[in-house]
Amino acid sequence: MKVICNSLYKYLIREEYYKDILFLDNEECDIQAEGYDLSDVEMAVLQPFYVNKAFLDRMPELKFVQITGAGYDRVDVEEVKKRNLIMSNTRGVMSVSIAEDVFTKLLFFSRQVRRVEEDKKEHIWDMFGQDQWMCSCYEDLYGKTLGIMGYGSIGSEIAKRAAAFGMKIYVYDVFEQRDERIDKCFVGADSLKEFYPCCDYLVVCIPLNEKTKHLLGEEAFEMMKNSAILINIARGPLVDTEALIKALEQKKIRAAALDVFEQEPLPTESPLWEVENLYMSSHKAGMGDSWKGFIGELIMRNIDNYRAGRELENVIKLN
Repeated sequence: MKVICNSLYKYLIREEYYKDILFLDNEECDIQAEGYDLSDVEMAVLQPFYVNKAFLDRMPELKFVQITGAGYDRVDVEEVKKRNLIMSNTRGVMSVSIAEDVFTKLLFFSRQVRRVEEDKKEHIWDMFGQDQWMCSCYEDLYGKTLGIMGYGSIGSEIAKRAAAFGMKIYVYDVFEQRDERIDKCFVGADSLKEFYPCCDYLVVCIPLNEKTKHLLGEEAFEMMKNSAILINIARGPLVDTEALIKALEQKKIRAAALDVFEQEPLPTESPLWEVENLYMSSHKAGMGDSWKGFIGELIMRNIDNYRAGRELENVIKLN
């Protein structure tokens, strides 16, 4: 069995398999491995955007594609379906890192981290204008309602941590979700008008598709609490950027944290840079130190599974 694999992941593959694998760097993938014979390749381990017609045309015997990402919105899905290819993703490998990142942002807002840091810079000893014996400088997460939109592997890891903080956990999904941590599950788009007003914090974990693009727009912000905080760690186009800026400036919601954007890299002239009640990170919520181990283990398991004719993990159902 011949395999092609992006060389970024070479160090994750057991050396005993190297003889069967053609490792290609990004430049070679960009030109569809021109100069190499790919006529007998059966399996490919590639970044999603390399799964395109031009590259697939070079591999007539290809049976299985392992993409190295959870989302497949940049895959040429129609070509994958046309060729009856099996495709798996790496859903779940960054869930722990992303869940920890979400709580970094929750605590950033609830513990007034920006204000505390500014006081340090200015050498100010401040109880936020209150008597130190009876002051409430912070807002605890305990007892607050965390809304999780999309209850896959990321959503469930977030819920584990929210339960430890004593938060109420409300979930929105297209299917009923059953988990002892969930206090209430809202199912289907019609339930959003009930879901949004309940949430003190709202974390977006849903996939991007035609139905979910700009799902978080002006109408959604009108339904949220004025004190609500939005966190998007899924895909940028799920949130209507203009509507979000307007909602933040008009204090329709209290604050937001974005790790993903409608245009990436975010242009230097984007008005988002100047929005005061917005926390931003550059699409790196999942870049903790645990995910590389998880992705390597998953890729190796699926190589072993394919070679042995066993069931593959994380197969994407495209029909």
